[in-house]
Amino acid sequence: MALDWPQERKVAVAVWAAIFAMYVGKRGIPFDRATQLLFIIAAAVAFSVGTSQKTWRIFADWLPFFALLYGYDYSRGAADTFGFPVRVKEIYDIELSWFGRFFDGQIPSVYLQHHLYQPHHIAWWEAGVALMYCSHFVVPWAIVGTLYVRNRERWAMFARRILTMSFAALATYILVPAAPPWYAAKHGLCDPLVRIVTRGWGIVGLPVAGQIISLGQGVVNQVAALPSLHAGMTVTISLFFWPKARPWLRVFFVFYVCFMVFSLVYGGEHYIFDAVLGAVYAVIVEAGCRLWERRKRAKDIAIENEPVSA
Repeated sequence: MALDWPQERKVAVAVWAAIFAMYVGKRGIPFDRATQLLFIIAAAVAFSVGTSQKTWRIFADWLPFFALLYGYDYSRGAADTFGFPVRVKEIYDIELSWFGRFFDGQIPSVYLQHHLYQPHHIAWWEAGVALMYCSHFVVPWAIVGTLYVRNRERWAMFARRILTMSFAALATYILVPAAPPWYAAKHGLCDPLVRIVTRGWGIVGLPVAGQIISLGQGVVNQVAALPSLHAGMTVTISLFFWPKARPWLRVFFVFYVCFMVFSLVYGGEHYIFDAVLGAVYAVIVEAGCRLWERRKRAKDIAIENEPVSA
């Protein structure tokens, strides 16, 4: 309990909370992952004050996340360096052949924007689209940070999945750089598409948040669409908490994944094919992690039960 904390920890956590509150009050919720990571590590250090946890160990625990962010930033340059061509028409053709029959012979993004997008009017439900899309930049990190402070064993399990999923996607971005629907439309493969996934922030009352995300979209790797990490992360989170989740929470997880896919496709950010592949990655990672963890537990139990020689 917080009342049992040593005084120095109370002060450290209070200072961290004050700085974070000032940042949010002045600049809003941090959506860029580097800033989020810095705040999470600072929180871990603050909560560790007065414990046996060493500061160097905290930084070692989070080092793989720094490597992940660094690798993502340079994935586009790596693809260029190795000479891997950007897949534009190939992915578009897959989407059209697989799903075009269900959307009047068009790719789903074009169909949805033709029927739902109104340039001069933001529908109320687009606020949900914006929130869902941007949740990808907050929810996984919030879970990682919370688990690190509350339950280190669960943190290690969740971090294992997040990192494996992310590095697998990163490798794919380098080896198979693929363009999203809006990119294909820009190159004349289909009717025009508008990147509208964040405009719902205007309804929420935080248009600056939408501007920040839109600005970020312009500087990140534009051809890192395959697989969809947005979809993959929602499936990863859902699968991780599914075994102990109550029925109503499982219903939410299904909605969470479906609405994320809708948001990505409607906004022109991803094909359904990208999302499906992201889900496949997540399922494979979850299955692999569970298998590894079961074997590790069995090995640990065998070592504990091993008779001690005289």
